[in-house]
Amino acid sequence: MKKISQYLGIILIIIGTLVLVATRIPSLTSSNAMLLSGLLLIVAGIILHIRSIKHQSNY
Repeated sequence: MKKISQYLGIILIIIGTLVLVATRIPSLTSSNAMLLSGLLLIVAGIILHIRSIKHQSNY
């Protein structure tokens, strides 16, 4: 579990990107909920990735 938690930020960024790519499918573009969820996943992934880098750093 500890190995997965250090890559959780990158995983969320990839999932958010895939959600944004999925909005290009014509049947899924009826609402902005998928765009917002993709954005939130990417932002959360960036925050978690920065926190994991700071946690591993000696500074």
